[in-house]
Amino acid sequence: MAMSFEKLGVPKNVRLFFEPYYQVLPDGSILFPFGDDAEHFSLYFHQVPSAVIPWAAGDGPLVFISNSAMECIAFLSCYSHAYPVLGQLQFIAIGNYFTGINVLATKITLLFGRDILGRLTDIKVSTALRNKNLPIFYRGDEQFDVSGHPFSESQLSLNTFETALGIRSGIRTIKPRGYNTFLEQLKHQNL
Repeated sequence: MAMSFEKLGVPKNVRLFFEPYYQVLPDGSILFPFGDDAEHFSLYFHQVPSAVIPWAAGDGPLVFISNSAMECIAFLSCYSHAYPVLGQLQFIAIGNYFTGINVLATKITLLFGRDILGRLTDIKVSTALRNKNLPIFYRGDEQFDVSGHPFSESQLSLNTFETALGIRSGIRTIKPRGYNTFLEQLKHQNL
């Protein structure tokens, strides 16, 4: 059993759902396999790999994509009440590097952070899911150029990007309430 999950307050049904997709080390830390690499987590550190092969858990039609397995677990821990049938869920963690993601699901939700890097990742991943490579440039003074359209840092989101370009991908984003990441939210609720 992963004591870190228990200390974080991860519900038992969430622990059981993810159990086949991680390994607990003798020191109590947890490894999530990303092909030849791994995400490594304990209450004292968290290492997310720059791996080509993503980590995946579940095989349901509702797909959630994040940068780390722990972020997926933290999200489901915070919102398990909204998803009573865990067999309908699939989680994909892409790490710090991705070249392309093949997801055949029609219901995709992105779980990246609330900060500017999370919002930029929302845009990059949503375009990668449509097999497009999108250039994003920082112009200074909190201004970004995304595919030839200027955005301020405060207004930049997947929704404003898609509205400006006339795109309707149907991809949702969920952001943590009051925290940058779901893992931060879970830690503050339970530690």
